[in-house]
Amino acid sequence: VVVPHRALVNFLLAMRDLVGSTERDRWLALTSLSFDISGLELYLPLVTGGRVVVADTPTARDATALAALVRDEGVTHIQATPSGWRLLMTGDLPPVTALCGGEPLPLALATQLRARVDRLLNMYGPTETTIWSTACDIPDDPARVTIGTPIANTTVHVLDTHGTPAPIGVPGELLIGGTGLADGYHHRPGLTAQRFTTHHGQRLYRTGDIVRRLPDGTLDYHGRTDD
Repeated sequence: VVVPHRALVNFLLAMRDLVGSTERDRWLALTSLSFDISGLELYLPLVTGGRVVVADTPTARDATALAALVRDEGVTHIQATPSGWRLLMTGDLPPVTALCGGEPLPLALATQLRARVDRLLNMYGPTETTIWSTACDIPDDPARVTIGTPIANTTVHVLDTHGTPAPIGVPGELLIGGTGLADGYHHRPGLTAQRFTTHHGQRLYRTGDIVRRLPDGTLDYHGRTDD
């Protein structure tokens, strides 16, 4: 996936504002470099003047050692998948700002995690739209978990099979546009043409994910079009 510099810069600035990141923050670098979300852990502290705390592989696999690293280094922000958070929660973690994404976040896990952290953000986004495209601030004792609303300079469209906007509450495919859009797939023009489309003059990425827009504007995830 060819992601232009402008898309990454937009993402980092949007996340800086969303999280309220400053030079006092310490981000845990926990994610494999082969996973695009590692870009947030590595690059956002460089933008804000914060600090990156790197967890080596043995530490990343040991909840007790990881919790000790977080405490000793004063880590303030941790990003992980739901599977990763299940491991992290078996250790004695101090309160942090938690970002969760890469997999659907079950309500039970969201409730447990929210009770143990200062702030919990459920993140959603494909690589083709630069890491994260939407975010949901999970409240205490949530009634449901949504993927929230778009980050800055990002547009979301819920379309039916005819390419018509789906009404509020009606499921449709999620298409994403805005500054975070990738240029396409490297040397794969056919796949690029298949996944990137134009709707009313705006270039959009077809995620293949089914969502419905709720009355408050948030997006509720309902699986894949190919399920």
